[in-house]
Amino acid sequence: MRSSAIAKLAIVGTGLIGGSFAKAARSRGLFGEIVGLDRDPELAKTALALGLIDRVAQGVPADFDAVLLATPADRVAPWVCDLADHRGILFDVGSVKAPIIKAVREQRRLPAHYVPCHPITGSERSGPATADGELFAGAKVILTPEPETDPAAIKAVEGWWRAVGAIPETMKAAEHDEILAVTSHLPHLLAFAYLEQVEPHHLAQVGPGFRDFTRIGGGDAELWAAVLRLNRAPLLAALKSAKRSMQRLEGALAEESADSLAAMISAAADKRRSLNHG
Repeated sequence: MRSSAIAKLAIVGTGLIGGSFAKAARSRGLFGEIVGLDRDPELAKTALALGLIDRVAQGVPADFDAVLLATPADRVAPWVCDLADHRGILFDVGSVKAPIIKAVREQRRLPAHYVPCHPITGSERSGPATADGELFAGAKVILTPEPETDPAAIKAVEGWWRAVGAIPETMKAAEHDEILAVTSHLPHLLAFAYLEQVEPHHLAQVGPGFRDFTRIGGGDAELWAAVLRLNRAPLLAALKSAKRSMQRLEGALAEESADSLAAMISAAADKRRSLNHG
């Protein structure tokens, strides 16, 4: 691969994550040229107008050194397969890892130059207009390389993430998916379920608690449907555990057991405070 000062980056998907990476990379001079492509031509045009990319591409240029796959999770595997013989390093941002890797392997050998990634950051907003050059600052990015992943590719990708302010960490794909099912996918699922019961007349009487709890319920429907479906096995296990917790709370509430309710609330509050002081 060429030196990072003159390396060329293609971004597939010019929304929040792809656009934010482009903005951060540009401000830090990581790549000599950045091009973008998107299923929605208008998004790519917006990214160009905002200066996030140098030009709109119809496909990934053959001579580019790096390709960021910032598409919905269910589209990553087809792109990896299509670019298996490309010269550049491939890395993605999908919040599910094992199903993507499995889907690629079902089609062909996993390319050694593909480094599966997931930056643990984001927003309920979407589109290139929401791009934030500091989105990755201080955020963890999980890499889930496989045994055949090229160490040089891993090192390059780690360097790019560090350069935009992220903190790389490596773990197994299955472990990543189990953890994110609990810490990300289940909260989104619960927010979506909760909002089903909210009627228009309720919205006139909402406060900060409602806004805090439901913020992630405003996420992109296509993106989150893909994530939840792909990670369904770990997510169903997490949902089963959440149902048991809800049943315990329901039982304490039905029995008017103030001590039981207080104990469960106190335990939850302790965990939340440990996050603030961790």
